[in-house]
Amino acid sequence: MNGPCLDNNRYLVSRNGVILSWEQIHQRYGDINNAKINTNSHSITTDLQPLSSTNLLQLLPRGAYTTCRTVKGGQYIYQFDYHVKRLAKSSASILESVCGIGCDDGIIGIDRSSSKVMESSVVAPTSTTTSAEEHDKALSTSNHPKQHYRTPSMIEMNHLKITNEAWERSMALDCIRLTLDAFRARYLEDTEGDAKVQRVGVDSKNVEFRITLLATWEKKNNNNSSSSNATANQTDFESVLYCHVGLLPWSANQTLTSTGDNKKHITVLIHGHGRENAAAKDSKWVIDRQQLTEAPHNEAYSNANTTKTVTTAPTRYEEIILINNEGQLLEGTQTNFYVVKDSSTIITADEGVLAGSVRDSVLRVCKSHGIEVELRPPTLEDLKVASGVFITSTSRLVMPVHEVVLGDLLLMEKEAEGVTTAADGDAAALSSYCYLNCPTTESIRQWVLEDVETHSIPIN
Repeated sequence: MNGPCLDNNRYLVSRNGVILSWEQIHQRYGDINNAKINTNSHSITTDLQPLSSTNLLQLLPRGAYTTCRTVKGGQYIYQFDYHVKRLAKSSASILESVCGIGCDDGIIGIDRSSSKVMESSVVAPTSTTTSAEEHDKALSTSNHPKQHYRTPSMIEMNHLKITNEAWERSMALDCIRLTLDAFRARYLEDTEGDAKVQRVGVDSKNVEFRITLLATWEKKNNNNSSSSNATANQTDFESVLYCHVGLLPWSANQTLTSTGDNKKHITVLIHGHGRENAAAKDSKWVIDRQQLTEAPHNEAYSNANTTKTVTTAPTRYEEIILINNEGQLLEGTQTNFYVVKDSSTIITADEGVLAGSVRDSVLRVCKSHGIEVELRPPTLEDLKVASGVFITSTSRLVMPVHEVVLGDLLLMEKEAEGVTTAADGDAAALSSYCYLNCPTTESIRQWVLEDVETHSIPIN
């Protein structure tokens, strides 16, 4: 089946339920960032250029983000409540870290059970508490652009709604509905008289959407503030939810079918270390991971399972797998990572990773089908004896991995053995393990497809 005849470079964004033009986005934040966003190959300077979610997250203020997907022809959202809870929890974690850097009143505490910032949990200031000037300096030297013009006070933080699950859920649903409707009207439908008809060449039943939500805080526009609202006047900031909508790639749509795309050779590279704060889905990570995903493509590499040397490298790596200082495999830059052992057990990290919504499904279906789960980071030894490897994400769902290029993992092993020459190091970096199609992975993939049906909510 062919995919819809649409250019994937079509995006729409809303802010608290109001559709914004790309000109408005660039005017609002372009000056702060000198109107330049890294797109791996060039910088965008036009005020009208639509931005992918990755580029938009680099332009907007730092905040908590999550990416979800639609199913059933764009009519349902998969694991919506999971994403709402992630937004609220990540927002609380980010606010906690921000206040820890520069809150003169002390470090706030977070009530994790309700994801609310609790003013009663104030910790007495210590000598390590930084001034606002020092905080600004710390922000200016971080990878994320400095966008919040000052650190909110603790009182202001407690008035922010982005840590409240009920607010996040209501606002997210409203924003998603409005932005999806606007996207369809702009890109998928034509108007004939008073009626809207499907555009020629577009099968809207096969269109699925990728939705990215960013929860953050911004300086209020005082012109729109109500002077009669005493509570609102206690803070210069307002809670903001951005909603970015784009089409899922056609290959991602195929993950919802029973056959999927089983012919593609999926290769991943072990390279780089994990997140600073794996507990929060922080938009700062979008910038941090960029240097990891720009790894050079190798022209030749050896297969560690055999003595065969492959002379043609993969055109690209599907994902970069991160490791810690102990050589344990944590997660991908945008995925969770799994190793299948003995056809009846999977191994996946539980700490130091951001647990994704599809990982939640994997653990659920494994439990119901009697597949044992070892919650620990996989190692090189696990790769050597594995019967299969796979990754999961919102767009990929469950994706089998056919080859793991060892990269930094084997370099660490060689260094431990005293191998320090550049030639040996380069050879180590290019070794890989290959895996045939794994029945256990395929079973898990099918079970997750069924789980999608039962863990999606209608948008309208």
